[in-house]
Amino acid sequence: MRKDIQKVISERPKANRTWQSNTPREKAVVLDDAGEQLNDAANHLRQKRQKLRKTRFSVLERFLVRSVGKPWDEVYAEICKNSDTRTLVGSEAREHVKNLVTTDCWIQGSEVMTNGWRGNAETVKGLYVHPKSRLLLRTK
Repeated sequence: MRKDIQKVISERPKANRTWQSNTPREKAVVLDDAGEQLNDAANHLRQKRQKLRKTRFSVLERFLVRSVGKPWDEVYAEICKNSDTRTLVGSEAREHVKNLVTTDCWIQGSEVMTNGWRGNAETVKGLYVHPKSRLLLRTK
């Protein structure tokens, strides 16, 4: 796993042109001394320029798919090593891994089962940890 996974998850990639500062822009929203907006017609500009937080967990999902067939303890240890729980992004990354990978499974007949969101038993879908071999596997 990448050492800079927290930066990759939380920071947006560069997507704008480099010559954008030379192009004409829309007029900025004018604020008074108290910070209130003078012109209510420019609300769409103010909303457009606000920064939003966007997490991108596709990197983490690709890492998990590449790790199929490896022991789950090693895969999870590598994720924990690179995502610090003291930060918001690190704890979100671990939570996302818990949502992606089903760890509480059992074998019933020839199928691997887990508890559904209602509490009833259902077959596993997606990534899961095999109950006997403790390998990270994926359903077809």
